[in-house]
Amino acid sequence: MGILNRIVERRAAPAPTSGFAEAFTQQGSTWSGTTVTQDSALTLSAVYTSVSLIADAVASLPVDVVRTVGQTRKSATGPVWLTSPNPFDTPFDFMQKVMTSLLMDGNSFVRVIRSGQGKVVALIPLDPRTVRVELTKDQSSVLYKIGDATLFARDVVHVKGFAQANSLRGLSPLESARQTIGAGLATQEFGARFFSQGTTLSGVIEHPGNPKPGEVAVLARMLKKSRGQKNYHSVGVLTGGAKWTSISVTPEQAQFLETQRFNRLAIAGIFRVPAYMLDPTTASSWGSGVEEQHSWFVQQTLTPWLIRIEQAFSALLPNGQSLQFNVNARLRVKTSERYQAYRTAIEAGFMSVDEVRALEDREPLPPGQEQPHGQGSNRA
Repeated sequence: MGILNRIVERRAAPAPTSGFAEAFTQQGSTWSGTTVTQDSALTLSAVYTSVSLIADAVASLPVDVVRTVGQTRKSATGPVWLTSPNPFDTPFDFMQKVMTSLLMDGNSFVRVIRSGQGKVVALIPLDPRTVRVELTKDQSSVLYKIGDATLFARDVVHVKGFAQANSLRGLSPLESARQTIGAGLATQEFGARFFSQGTTLSGVIEHPGNPKPGEVAVLARMLKKSRGQKNYHSVGVLTGGAKWTSISVTPEQAQFLETQRFNRLAIAGIFRVPAYMLDPTTASSWGSGVEEQHSWFVQQTLTPWLIRIEQAFSALLPNGQSLQFNVNARLRVKTSERYQAYRTAIEAGFMSVDEVRALEDREPLPPGQEQPHGQGSNRA
């Protein structure tokens, strides 16, 4: 396990910056005046919520290995790395890191550690910002460069997100949506400063005479001390016949809340997250309820990512075997509807009672009580 020890040392050291990451950060400020990076984007609640929703949903799905026999697919014993990817991560942690890299960078790179016999013994997620992808001299394969180290295609599992023609990397959602995320960060900062400092002129002091410069300065200092969140509802005293006239503009009047909502929905669209998941006040114009909207989330948001991951990691399995996420665990409906579906399947003859019991995490029927396909039972 010497190579794992060296990887631990590298994980503790500062990661080098790749040319891609430099290009991303050197694009400068957005139109809103904010600079968008992967780290700063996560401070925006809509981005964090979208990324965590998808990453957690994928990481929580059971993963099976199946083998194709003729026209059928049967369960197979999975490799060790499926249940113990490396000494640092649980299977959930590992898949969450893979998904987070895809959602933030558009790419996920996983280092493949092999034994002397070529068997995969560990999978180590890499920071995609430190990886450069290049073609070999004969352009027949790719090389992955991390600092001064060069890895071959067999040493890395590369999962790409949305990819353009002739591109060796997936397109980063954050890079594509810099302006939208930048506007959201600017709005978020505005909201915070609105309550701590005030971003609009909240009022004016009317003085009946001609105050001296020193008197004006004193009045200004008195009012400044009453600003800020800690000084809400404090009492101010004006002297010399001066009076306060409020001209404050509320966040609602400035359409601040509507701007926040619009930006949140725009970011939901970027990550293909149903709007109601980011904004509970949003009403859907389709579907009969949350169950159909949830089904849409699985089919339209999760499934494309699942297929990418399945195809990439299946390359590590023996020929004829493939990785498969069990999305049924995410699509479970109400108990009465689920049982009715089981009854229909048993009566139609394409499921047995024991197969149904397995789906419900129950032991098979005792010997002698098994029922063939097509014979209904209330014991499921």
